[in-house]
Amino acid sequence: MHPVLHDVDHRPAIKQGLWFYGGVTPCHVRIVRHHTLVGTGDTDDPPDLANDRAVECFYVRFDHPHSGPGWHDGGAALSLREAVFMAERRLGPLVSWSD
Repeated sequence: MHPVLHDVDHRPAIKQGLWFYGGVTPCHVRIVRHHTLVGTGDTDDPPDLANDRAVECFYVRFDHPHSGPGWHDGGAALSLREAVFMAERRLGPLVSWSD
């Protein structure tokens, strides 16, 4: 696991809630603010995509009922609004945000 993502998993959520696996099983989703956007690491990508960048960003993390404990990567965005949209698009329209 990339060190930034390990750090992300231990930061407080700025927005959190529940999503419903299969429309019924409640699972957690959280959005965390960070100062480093992880790059792809792929040398075929342009440098601004391949390399980590120092920029305010927002990571979507979620749990899943069939994969055991731990957070899964739901993507990263450059704004909170974009991160919320990303979470709802990936996890379904039934995300219930608590804050």
